[in-house]
Amino acid sequence: MPTHRDEEGPEKKGNCKYHKPYRFYVIDDYESVSLLQWCNNITDCLPIDKVKLGESLWLILNVCNFKICTAHYNALLKLYVTNEIDFSPTKLLMEMESKRIYPDASTYEMCIEYLCRKEKINEALMLLEDMSRLKLRISEIIFNSLMLGYSRTGDIQNVNSILSTMKELNLKLTSKTLIAVLCTYAKLNNIDEIRITIENCSANNLHFTNEDILSVIYVLAKDDRTENMHTLYQYLKRKNTITNGELILILKLISSNQPRIAMDVLFCMISQKNLLNKVVKLILKHAINESMTVNDLIKICTHVKEQNVYDKSLLTLLRYSLMENDDVSLPLLRICKYRTIIKPHYFWPILIRRANKYDFQGILDVLNIMVNEFNILPCIDTITDYVLPVTFGELYDVKSILMKHSISETLFNNSYILFKLKKKKLTEAVLYMRYCRGDYFYKILAHSLRHAAVFKNDVHSFVYASTKLLESDDSFSTLMLGNKSNDLKFVTMDKQLRDFILDFPSHKTWLLRILHELQKQKIRLEYDTVCAIEKIFNEHLEYDVKLLLSNLTNKEDT
Repeated sequence: MPTHRDEEGPEKKGNCKYHKPYRFYVIDDYESVSLLQWCNNITDCLPIDKVKLGESLWLILNVCNFKICTAHYNALLKLYVTNEIDFSPTKLLMEMESKRIYPDASTYEMCIEYLCRKEKINEALMLLEDMSRLKLRISEIIFNSLMLGYSRTGDIQNVNSILSTMKELNLKLTSKTLIAVLCTYAKLNNIDEIRITIENCSANNLHFTNEDILSVIYVLAKDDRTENMHTLYQYLKRKNTITNGELILILKLISSNQPRIAMDVLFCMISQKNLLNKVVKLILKHAINESMTVNDLIKICTHVKEQNVYDKSLLTLLRYSLMENDDVSLPLLRICKYRTIIKPHYFWPILIRRANKYDFQGILDVLNIMVNEFNILPCIDTITDYVLPVTFGELYDVKSILMKHSISETLFNNSYILFKLKKKKLTEAVLYMRYCRGDYFYKILAHSLRHAAVFKNDVHSFVYASTKLLESDDSFSTLMLGNKSNDLKFVTMDKQLRDFILDFPSHKTWLLRILHELQKQKIRLEYDTVCAIEKIFNEHLEYDVKLLLSNLTNKEDT
């Protein structure tokens, strides 16, 4: 919420200095209405996301006791109607009445438009009677909506009747008026009459927008009357932008299982490549939300003619499916493995959903798929963050089960220690290292070890664990498979101390405690390391610290 404060300095009152209290202001009615309207004007998200944002804002306005007026309800209505979200106009009007907020002509116009789109003509006519009773102006928008409602059922007689009434009342006939006529012809599958009407209107300098033409195409496609539909594509104009209405109609074509038509009209309308890519992403996200089958999803991608765009579309589809739907994401992963490198983290969303259901067997199945179908070894992070947190029972039973599912003992050991260190359970980690001899790797564990040791204030465990860490020139994949390497060597305490200083440059007391522990365990340091430590203490280097460092120095280096 925007706030403002005075920039005035302190003022004197008597002998005391005091500051003026900050003055806060709340956004006014106009600004809150503008915010609701802005939700409807966002161009880079799906209609459902716009509505969620608008409803969140509406909730805030109500909870925070903002003054709500008719304009706010009209903005909310516009959001629902434009994005074709189901709601109850009757309930909304009753809510307004209970708050003593009175609907105006715009409120009724949008409610009637919604009801007509849903083919609830009788309810729309009842609201029209209310408008007459309240002496609200009945504009051509109301007649356009009624015509559109009748067009949904192919009722050409009532459409023509309303058209005649509008002419008698000298109401202006716009493209929105005539689009209802075209949609009626579309419902009757009379494409010839559609084309004649469009040509006649064009001759009379009355032109239809892309959204108008898309409305007609959608009516035909919804009824699966696609034989001569391509003849209407010529009336679509190429632009560098796409309106919300156009996008919604393209998404409705996707929902109606007409991906070919949706992509064809998209290519007819958009000439800018960047915009095309953005719209394709929204289409793919919408398709995932609609729970479309894998085959239908692939059809959408295949209509993207350029190969590089196709590959990007496929990966975008995979990304959205991984966030939403395992039934789609796994088949898509199998398709994508021939086009890109599949990495372990691609499976993390799937593992999370299994974990949320406490489905340990499902997690094991995913690990099997990774290894057997994709030849991907689960990485340390996969086991540490997405498998171990949801395991139950005895530790060694869990270890045995995972080893049967292609997880090497080395991978399990390092994952388990990292899991404990991240939870700051240093004692448990060190106990495991004592009793389960194996290879523990510095690059994997050292950072978490340092933070856990400082958090638990446990120098002894830190030094013990540090002396057991190894480094190798081999790749992690080789080591994690359990293959023995000839290049393994223990990491020096010098390296651990240098890295500790980088992580905790101000922890001089803790560093001193480490040095004392090293002296107890008779661990020596290189001369360069001792010099670096002396620089940290700088002029505050006391005699006993100097003596300690001298005792820790390798005599061969001095």
